[in-house]
Amino acid sequence: MFGLFKKKTEKKTEILSHADYNLIFDNKTIEGIPVDLLEIGNLKVPTGKIVVCDPLVTPDMKPLKREVKTGEYPIKIYIAKTENSGDRYAIAKLEFNNNRAEKWILAVRDGEDISELTEKGDFFGFPVDAGLGGFFDVKAGVEYLKFQDDFMKSNPNGNIYDDLFAAEFKKNAKDQNDPNDYGDWINYKLPKSELNITMFRSGYGDGMYPAFWGIDENGEITSLVIDFFVLLLPEDNE
Repeated sequence: MFGLFKKKTEKKTEILSHADYNLIFDNKTIEGIPVDLLEIGNLKVPTGKIVVCDPLVTPDMKPLKREVKTGEYPIKIYIAKTENSGDRYAIAKLEFNNNRAEKWILAVRDGEDISELTEKGDFFGFPVDAGLGGFFDVKAGVEYLKFQDDFMKSNPNGNIYDDLFAAEFKKNAKDQNDPNDYGDWINYKLPKSELNITMFRSGYGDGMYPAFWGIDENGEITSLVIDFFVLLLPEDNE
């Protein structure tokens, strides 16, 4: 009886990831799968408010609740070279410093109450419907929405991916001569702006994916990662 009462009144303060992503960062092979590192350049963060989303589908998502120091930070992609499914983007990491994370806390937005996550493995994340994830500063997101609107006004029958971003992705294809290599990422500088947005392939494609803050031994944010559920899967997903 007392245990039940305690359970009802106890308030969660954080949700921890099922995985320690340092295992991926520190090793070239995980669970027998080789892991490559791809660095796709820096992200400008003028406000400290980060948006994590599928930029082609939900670029207007709210930024994450926690804020970081303003600056310019590298983005690193950890690629699982799977035997049956080829190269898969497993983890995207926005790195704020070189400190080692001691824990990984679920990143949430305003209005998301972690006390609602009652089942093991529950999380708040972002939906992917175009096979892409991305990081950008909320200020860049505002500029991107304006740019997107202007593009559609100028191209009412167009498609921003087919007509613009496909060529940008192709610039980063590993084999420029392979017609089936469309490229897997972009770090796109917005026209008439110093701001940029990033897009990259999401694991096995569409779905719902969480982001986690890496917290160091002093309680400071050291990184932000997106888990595309390719490596170190939760037990329920295995």
